Amino acid sequence: MTGASGWVWDPDTWQDWAIRLLRQEYGADNVIKVPDQDRGDLGIECFTRGGIVYQCYCPENPDLNPRALYGNHRDKITKDLNKFIKNKDDLTRLFDSVKIKSWILLTPRHESYRTVQHCSEKATFVRQAGLPYVTDDFIVDVHELADYKDSAAILRRGPVLPAPVGVPAQVPRSTPDGIDFGLVGGPLIGVMDQKLARVPRLADPTKRAVFRAHLLGSQLAAEGILDNYLESIPEVHQQILDCIASVERGLLLAFGPGDLPHKVLGSIIEDVRTRVEQVVPGIAKSNAESIAYMAVTDWLQQCPLDFEEAG
Repeated sequence: MTGASGWVWDPDTWQDWAIRLLRQEYGADNVIKVPDQDRGDLGIECFTRGGIVYQCYCPENPDLNPRALYGNHRDKITKDLNKFIKNKDDLTRLFDSVKIKSWILLTPRHESYRTVQHCSEKATFVRQAGLPYVTDDFIVDVHELADYKDSAAILRRGPVLPAPVGVPAQVPRSTPDGIDFGLVGGPLIGVMDQKLARVPRLADPTKRAVFRAHLLGSQLAAEGILDNYLESIPEVHQQILDCIASVERGLLLAFGPGDLPHKVLGSIIEDVRTRVEQVVPGIAKSNAESIAYMAVTDWLQQCPLDFEEAG
């Protein structure tokens, strides 16, 4: 909903944006989302490994005056902190060894000192409850979008990266069982090898085995990268799959009989790598290349990618 103030949020989109914002602020692997689809929520939206709990809240009316907005925030804080105490057993299991030092209401805007006063009163109330997951200096606070300007600006330019994916992944030189990728066989490997044999520069079996091993190692590394995305930021995982699918759809029409096989192969790898870097700003170039090699490996084993006979 958009109001006269320029506020463009509704409760659902605010919740989604706020969690993405916090993952940008702290790193995707440091923010644990707490879904509420199963038997309701526990009075929190997510928490950080550093001990900060967030409840994301957006009133449905974007044009509330400061007094009315305070009333909304006061009631929301009271209601959810009651849950924060009531659900003691579930939250003890949820937080495990994490001790909570702050409970924060994250909202598009707040405009009343009385909200801050209410937060102080409720913090005392929670500390007096003697919860095992709360620190002795526990506080309650309210934050607004303006408090996260830098992270919001970055998030608008591109998706947040899970920390392990922002650095180069190691491409394995053998399978987890210790088998040399160059010696790996099977029906799909055989199909790929036959296609690669049509590339003049890979006509030699030894050179072809080395290149095939590189493809398979990169494929394994890329699958690990994508698994990390799927777990941490599924929307980014889907964006990568979408750009791979887009390249695949154009394979049959992109190259003709006169194209040299090694140039076709290099062009496809570069196309996928470039597209991945566009949808995931900041990804390590080697990780984007591994994803590109993974796509090419799949296509060589299946139907979409083939070459003319060498010679």
